Amino acid sequence: MKLSDYERPPGLRGIHGSPGTHANFDHDHWIGQIQEMGICLYKLMDDGSGSVLEFARKLRARNIMPIVRMWGDRPNPGTLSSKARSTVKRYIDEGITRWLEVNNEPNLPYEWKHGEWQPGGRPQIVAQNWLRDAEAIIELGGYPAFPALAQCSHDSGSSSIRWYIAAFEWMARNAASTAREVFSRGAWIASHDATLNHCYRDQQGEWHFEYPYDPICQADRPGRTIMDDDNTLIGHRVPIQLLKEHFDLVVPVISTEGGVFAPHDGSLQWDTRYPGYDVHGHAERTVAMYRWLEANTPEYYFGMCPWLIASELMGHTPGPWSMDCWFLIGRTRPVVDAVKQMGPPMVGPRPQPKERARLVSKWMTEQDTEEWLQHFSQQEGYRTLFRRERKDNG
Repeated sequence: MKLSDYERPPGLRGIHGSPGTHANFDHDHWIGQIQEMGICLYKLMDDGSGSVLEFARKLRARNIMPIVRMWGDRPNPGTLSSKARSTVKRYIDEGITRWLEVNNEPNLPYEWKHGEWQPGGRPQIVAQNWLRDAEAIIELGGYPAFPALAQCSHDSGSSSIRWYIAAFEWMARNAASTAREVFSRGAWIASHDATLNHCYRDQQGEWHFEYPYDPICQADRPGRTIMDDDNTLIGHRVPIQLLKEHFDLVVPVISTEGGVFAPHDGSLQWDTRYPGYDVHGHAERTVAMYRWLEANTPEYYFGMCPWLIASELMGHTPGPWSMDCWFLIGRTRPVVDAVKQMGPPMVGPRPQPKERARLVSKWMTEQDTEEWLQHFSQQEGYRTLFRRERKDNG
């Protein structure tokens, strides 16, 4: 399939729905709120029984594309149950959605059955099981998502970058024909791109979300690339680059969680090199994030669904995510009005992907670039991944 063959949402502005697996709330009220914010993509969680199917149907009727995650408690290691597959078939056959997720953040221990977790998340097992589910969903006419990971860069136990590398290497060595088939027939990449506070507005008024390629990071750590730190709005480029390297394919990306996280109280500032932000800064950055993505992502980027619209107001029990929401009991965060005031999505041509695979920062000198590429080329398997393509002057 070409990118143009996928059923594309009408815009990239999305949001993650309730963290629960049911839709026991006023559907029309919430769809009205979603439409006022100009949301085109909405992420839902189904318990495998069709628990949010009717709400998803209404979203689709209002031109809002549902993305449905087939939720399971500690689903790894494993594959979809026959009940869940039957529900997937309903979503597809009834024209509600083809966009489906069958796993979630398998690089974290609480997504594994007790006693099954191993450091690194056992990417080979997850990749093998995902290929089975992906083949089944494609045969039903759906689009299966390669599992989104929690952005953990090179964390010793849950490194997302090392996990991606191991998973794609395993597929290339052990299941190349199957992997190529599913990625050519409807598979896509789900990501959880989160900015943290790796964004800022410069003196010219331009917003920067391109960490780690932005001037602040490059001045402090010259040559740093996405393969060093994926705690960024462009973290999806890690699996995109690996897919291109191993299979020479490009598929859609949708960030089904992430975005700019809402402060609970005070301000958030994970990285002291970058400014922190409060609830008003959260609103400002969320609007800027949507606009930046519209202007700076290639055709393969289909959407961003930030975490999280609401919890208790949508009938879910209180939990650690309760204060992450845009809509809280008795009040809304400033981000709600800010997004409603954005108006329609920007239109126009999307930028072309930059240099093949590796994106060398435009703020690096030629000498900096060559030194960094020389350093990384010591790893044989990634020489082409971290290499500038030479222009043919002939």
